[in-house]
Amino acid sequence: MRKLSPQDLDRLVRSHRNLKISVWVFCFAMIGVLALLIANNLMISPACGTAVGVGIGALLLIPQKQLLAELGLSRQEAKQILRDERKRRKSAAA
Repeated sequence: MRKLSPQDLDRLVRSHRNLKISVWVFCFAMIGVLALLIANNLMISPACGTAVGVGIGALLLIPQKQLLAELGLSRQEAKQILRDERKRRKSAAA
């Protein structure tokens, strides 16, 4: 596994945190939209909902994929680096 400079590690951690925040915001927004649709007795086809979800998910991943390509990391390497960093921060806090 590769070692990253502190600046690159910080960029990776921030990018991952931003991705998680974006996913949660999107989920809450979709729940709100679905609640409004249900309250107004409107329906959308499941295929349309699936396509919108996949499309927005792909858009949310673009910045993360660009950063991984810039750092020369695979998804698995990035996950392992983030896991190790999480463990390191937990042990430092304890």
